[in-house]
Amino acid sequence: MTDIKTRIETAKKEITGNESLLDMLEADAATDMLNWGIALAASVAERTNGMDDAAAELVITPGLKAVRQSLRSIGNWAVGKYAEADDRAQLRDKLLEQFKLVFGENAKLPTAADLGKLLDEATDSKNTPPQLILKMKSLLEKTG
Repeated sequence: MTDIKTRIETAKKEITGNESLLDMLEADAATDMLNWGIALAASVAERTNGMDDAAAELVITPGLKAVRQSLRSIGNWAVGKYAEADDRAQLRDKLLEQFKLVFGENAKLPTAADLGKLLDEATDSKNTPPQLILKMKSLLEKTG
């Protein structure tokens, strides 16, 4: 059985090894987002503590895929790629599903209304991508 430290390091490497994940962001925002992604990947791996390798794989594989997809979607949202209300509604639903895989089925996630309200903030030009990413991270830390 793989020890938890090895699983965590492997999960972190999977995020750091994906250079194209945050290409849409400028350097500082991409660095912040990458650090957040590494922490999310570690938390996915930590949930497998005490599991055998086969059971852990059933958590880690979809969890890390959801981390990557969430980061890419949040980055695209932060730079304005979801300008239409219908697109943001679809993004909201997609993110809520991904967050279940990232944080676990029993995690307290933001409500659809709260996440939707935050996603709408990207249409306000006063919000920069780093500010939007910070707001998303704060929303998830409050609930998740």
